[in-house]
Amino acid sequence: MERRNFVKKMSALATGSLLLSGSNLYSFETENEIKNNSIDLSPLTFTDREMILKGNFIDAATLEPISSVIMKVKPLKNRLAYKQTIESKDGSYEIKTGFSIANKKVTERVAIEIIATGYKPLVSELYLSRFGCNVHCSIWKYNPNLKIDDSPKNYLKENHTLSIFDFHLVKA
Repeated sequence: MERRNFVKKMSALATGSLLLSGSNLYSFETENEIKNNSIDLSPLTFTDREMILKGNFIDAATLEPISSVIMKVKPLKNRLAYKQTIESKDGSYEIKTGFSIANKKVTERVAIEIIATGYKPLVSELYLSRFGCNVHCSIWKYNPNLKIDDSPKNYLKENHTLSIFDFHLVKA
């Protein structure tokens, strides 16, 4: 009897992991799907606060936008999370996620990898929370000329947060 209950619970979990959340299908077949400029990392559960991180990929020396950039994003929260890819043609990106009051988790770590031809690849982490975005210190190791003014700008409104951050890529 215990074995049957275990099998029922596991089948419910497996079925639940394939549910739709916004535009995401949580299955392993969509791991290599390439999207244009936006990624939705919203959880399956109800969210009280939406968080949007947006910005551009720019050259660290000239501050000009970089076209044709590939950004790989993977949430580091659970085993069901999968890597998503943005292929930006105009040099911009947008990452959406959400947080609920019931979930006591303060931040969500997100691993990023940015690849652009002619530039050093950037591998780092972002910390997303209901109060905005923070960057990992490896971004300053990648680009030592980055100023404190170039850190993420966070704007809080009633039930959503907007963070703006431009990735300054260094030529190879």
